[in-house]
Amino acid sequence: MASAVEFFTKGRAPAALVSATRARGEVPDALRIALVGACILAFWNHAPLADLSDRDILETSTAGSWTTQVVFLALGFAMAAALRQLGIDKLRPLLTWPLVVLAGWMGLTLLTSVEPLLSIRRFLLFAIVTMLAAGIPVVMRSVRQFALTLAIAALIILAASYLAVAFLPQLAIHSADFDLINEPEHEGLWRGIFAHKNEAGGAMALMILTGLFVASALSRFWGITIVLLAAVFLAAANSKSVIALLPFIILAPSLCGLVRSRWLRAAILLGPVALVSLFSLGSVFFPPIRDGLHGILPDTSFTGRTEIWEFAASHIAERPVFGWGFGAFWGTERTRFGTSDALSWVTKTSQAHNTYLDVGLIMGLPGLVMTLAAFVVAPLRDLQRIAPAGRIDPATLYFLRLWLLALAGGSFESVLYTPSAAICCMFMLAVFGLRLRASYRTVQG
Repeated sequence: MASAVEFFTKGRAPAALVSATRARGEVPDALRIALVGACILAFWNHAPLADLSDRDILETSTAGSWTTQVVFLALGFAMAAALRQLGIDKLRPLLTWPLVVLAGWMGLTLLTSVEPLLSIRRFLLFAIVTMLAAGIPVVMRSVRQFALTLAIAALIILAASYLAVAFLPQLAIHSADFDLINEPEHEGLWRGIFAHKNEAGGAMALMILTGLFVASALSRFWGITIVLLAAVFLAAANSKSVIALLPFIILAPSLCGLVRSRWLRAAILLGPVALVSLFSLGSVFFPPIRDGLHGILPDTSFTGRTEIWEFAASHIAERPVFGWGFGAFWGTERTRFGTSDALSWVTKTSQAHNTYLDVGLIMGLPGLVMTLAAFVVAPLRDLQRIAPAGRIDPATLYFLRLWLLALAGGSFESVLYTPSAAICCMFMLAVFGLRLRASYRTVQG
């Protein structure tokens, strides 16, 4: 029987690690797959078939979804039990200075929030998602078992989405006749079991990356099947930013396997991300950049959300140190009804459509710096420890692609610290997966 240590290491694990693992309690494979599979399904879609004709979606609410809370609480208890059985000490490598300092700052900003109770309540869901993401690599016995679990979850999501389009089109296809939030340009676009075509597009990008991993680690047939089904659905959803970014997300991590220099790897992965941010945010806040790009790209925001970015930046300037608090800005009565009528359409949005601006709103500029240190710089260092000689194994490559998808997509959508977003959940899994693989490889020597 394969050891759980096999998930973290390539090749034969050291005898000390194997002995320590066997000394712990055992969890049957069926339960491992069921628990992680349920977590992945909840990450990807925990509220299927949203009814956009329900007038409740037009109301301001800070209560959250009871269904979501119950689902994640149940999964949280199940994961806690599994980690207790397998050994909570396996999570010790996650106690790095960047993550500990960031967690401390987040705790402080909960207390300085403009609405502390709301921030604490909304933070609890993120804390549960974080625990689930950290526990998944520990629960999985091997990379092959992980790939099998992901394949099952992906096929369930894809099958449900296609069946919804076929038999429940009013709940699975954007329509001016049913959608109360009328977006004429989305007429006829698929959303499947997701609430919006952009949410569906992000999930399909995750399916494609998952299919590539399954093809390399488990089964070429099932992996390619997942990729093709997800690609067709992504085209029908017409999520333009995801479609544009996906080739880079797939190819850049693969190119890192051809070089050894950490600086060159960083340039390959983060250079294009920085350029996208320069073309988008930079063109809004720096007139010389805007003037230089205007003739080439008339809409450098790519999403037509320039006013939202300016609105978000102006409110970061009001509370630059501690921010407004976790979940205490967008979707609250203070934001929706506390500004002029000229900006009423801006205040109705649920996010800044830029991860980095939203982090500044949540935790201030110090929180943004800490986030970059913990979630951008540290994973690059972990990559170098895992694969210093060039070639990158399938699991590490999968985590790297998930990580890059969130960073690149963050220029157009808010994904970090958004526990209801599939990309955020998988990003946390990727960061913790890279950290654990780097730590156990160091022990392996």
